[in-house]
Amino acid sequence: MTTPKPAIVDQADLDWQGGADSGLAVGSGIRWKLLIDGDRLGSSGLVTGIAEVLPGAGLERHHHDPAETYYIVSGQGQMEIEGSTTAVGPGSAIYVPPGARHAISCTGVDPLVFVFSFPRDRFDQIVYHFDH
Repeated sequence: MTTPKPAIVDQADLDWQGGADSGLAVGSGIRWKLLIDGDRLGSSGLVTGIAEVLPGAGLERHHHDPAETYYIVSGQGQMEIEGSTTAVGPGSAIYVPPGARHAISCTGVDPLVFVFSFPRDRFDQIVYHFDH
């Protein structure tokens, strides 16, 4: 077994992912960058990325097996977890338990930007199940 090596990633060096060709069934107006992922860095046990949701857009209600965290960097939005909706903004830290149905949307005039993480080795290990 190879020991993971330390890494520093600058998001400015990475391309955005998302959109209609992403393979992830989300609406338009959402994109993300994978910052920490086993495929890119050989890391283990943690996937971390940054996402941007444009005004009026949102990630539809879905669930997945692993827990997830969000940390809101900028913008205003609404976070729904298991039918309960709360306004979120810069500094909001969110924990989504394993299997919980959740959605997030941008309600402000500027994009909603958040950091997300999963306790997995690679992003392709997270299977999204959408309610639609």
